[in-house]
Amino acid sequence: MRWLGPLRERYRRLSLRGRFALHVILLVVVLFTLLIPAVLLIQEQAILGTAREHGLRLVAIFAYSSVPSLVADDFLGLRQLVKSLGREPEIRYAMIQNLEGQVLIHTRLAETGAVYRDALTRLALSATGPSYQESRSPQGEILYDFVAPVLVLNQRRAIARIGISPADELQLIRRTRNRILGLGVFTLVAGLVWAHLQTGRLTRPIQALAGGARDIARGNLAHRIQLDRQDELGDLGDAFNRMAESLQVRFDMDRELSSTLNFHTVLTTLVRHAQSLCRADLAFLAYRERDASHAAVAACAGTMGSTIHDWRIQPGVGRAGWVLESGRILVPAQLPAAPDEDSEENQVLTEEGLVSLILAPIRLQQACVGVLGVGRRRAGTFDEGTEETLLRLADQAAVALANALAYREIELLNLGLEAKVAERTRELSDANVALEASHRKLQELDRLKSDFVSNVSHELRTPLTSIRMAVDNLLDGVAGQIPPTLQRYLNRVKNNTDRLVRLITDLLDLSRIEAGRIELHPAVISLGDLLQEVLEGLAETARSKGLELTLAHPAGPPILAFADRDRLQQVLINLAENAVKFTPAGGRVTVAARSVDSWPRESVDSSFPIHQPASSPIHPDGRWIEITVEDTGPGIPPDEQRMIFEKFHQVRRDGHGKVQGTGLGLAIAKSLIELHGGHIDVESEVGRGSRFRFTVPAASASAAAPTQLPGEAGIRP
Repeated sequence: MRWLGPLRERYRRLSLRGRFALHVILLVVVLFTLLIPAVLLIQEQAILGTAREHGLRLVAIFAYSSVPSLVADDFLGLRQLVKSLGREPEIRYAMIQNLEGQVLIHTRLAETGAVYRDALTRLALSATGPSYQESRSPQGEILYDFVAPVLVLNQRRAIARIGISPADELQLIRRTRNRILGLGVFTLVAGLVWAHLQTGRLTRPIQALAGGARDIARGNLAHRIQLDRQDELGDLGDAFNRMAESLQVRFDMDRELSSTLNFHTVLTTLVRHAQSLCRADLAFLAYRERDASHAAVAACAGTMGSTIHDWRIQPGVGRAGWVLESGRILVPAQLPAAPDEDSEENQVLTEEGLVSLILAPIRLQQACVGVLGVGRRRAGTFDEGTEETLLRLADQAAVALANALAYREIELLNLGLEAKVAERTRELSDANVALEASHRKLQELDRLKSDFVSNVSHELRTPLTSIRMAVDNLLDGVAGQIPPTLQRYLNRVKNNTDRLVRLITDLLDLSRIEAGRIELHPAVISLGDLLQEVLEGLAETARSKGLELTLAHPAGPPILAFADRDRLQQVLINLAENAVKFTPAGGRVTVAARSVDSWPRESVDSSFPIHQPASSPIHPDGRWIEITVEDTGPGIPPDEQRMIFEKFHQVRRDGHGKVQGTGLGLAIAKSLIELHGGHIDVESEVGRGSRFRFTVPAASASAAAPTQLPGEAGIRP
């Protein structure tokens, strides 16, 4: 049944004229394919039934009439009998046969004496009463073979047979059918012509309505249709024109109302369009101000006198007062039982000559604040639907009044608000001036702080250097052999002196970075040598803790970087020392380097300003070196990972004391890497370790002599 879907879709796309014509065709086709063949079939069956009844009676008479001639062996009598039967046009043959099948007499004399042995004859010889058999003649027509026994003294002596064909009657039926079919074709053509004319007459107004609806949908509200009809389609056309006119008036009213919020202009627009939509001679709008005892006419259209402008409507007095008090619409057929007379209202009605009046309440926030009225000076009633139109206009008037009143209040508020804004602006301006002065002072204090830290650091490094040298001399035995106890104290002094030196160095680097005075001296360096040097410096510490310290890199040519060697070494030492410091015994620290084509750099988020001087390296070909320092330490919690690069920040761990250090190493490392144009980040999981990775610009192999990087360097405890 998949073909039903396309047929249904085609039917939906047919025009109204096409559908009407299709229905007429289907009706005629059903009529001629079902009803007429059924009638013809019934008629044919009736003719065949009549032929069978007639044949049975005729063969019985034939058998009875042949008895005397058959007993007397009167051939001429039999001959005369079958000859009389042969004159009938529907009788094809008549004969009498003995019980052996021999023909005693036949309408065709040549058949007399012949013996029939066919099946039809055998059935006929066995007949005991009048009966018939249906067969076909050599020409193909229906042939009934009627047979009846010839009884002599109630004994079968012979059989009488008559062959009857209803072909003539059937031929008449066929001619009748042909005539009916011709009449059907004529009726079908006439029906199509009639359907075409009628659908044209019906669809032209509908097409006009559809075209008008499309024009209105496109914004042409001035479109009107002309239908010279007095039937339902004419009424539909009039209703369409009224709707289009109403839409145009409403559109014009909405446009005018939205173009202004002036109170008087809004009310004037409302009454003018109320007069047009309700087809009234006069329209007015009365409004009651807040806390006022009466409503006054604020706008009117179509007036003839001046009394209406001074009309004051008291609640409950007169028709308009009744509407103002009750909040219900008043139409001429629904006047209140006995409203109190209002002399001013009567004077207005008399002066304006109004004979019909409709009043609608204007409700605002569940209260009636005004009355919208329309009136006519001529006899007759308003058009159907005027009350509903006036109520909708009254609701729209309520919204417009609310907007206009709100605008009026906003104007009053704006006057006070502008004064407050001006005063606040002056206060903010004074505050901005004070804030700028405070900012300048803070900048000066920050500069003084940086200068102080730099000067103090320089001053502290000199005596610390002297102390360290003296301790080294004592430990080397320059002053003679020292006891173990004193040697232990001197080692402690040396370690703490080294800590102070590193702290002072970090403070100096930080002050230079913040002041923008740090400069890089980039050159082509072999990372294999640099990484090996850094790890060798940490080998003793790692061995003492039982750590595995490994350098991993890909096979191939040496990895060359274009960077400041000292600063890059400072970053590597800081990261590797942290890894060795925080990794427990039996752990592993791995340092690796590899070349990458690109790096997903993020925006720099430093806690202090970074100044990159003109001498900073510029990456020549867009390639990078990625260096990773990975450990199996305790890991860093997720909420600490973004803060570890901030100044003075130290990771807090439950159950552990304060970690040694100033919290400046990672902040300085981040700044140095970003000065190289690279990026640093961390990946860590608590309990499994951390992985720091950063990038520096790569240098091409032709920039310097190649340095062989060991295939696998490892320093193990």
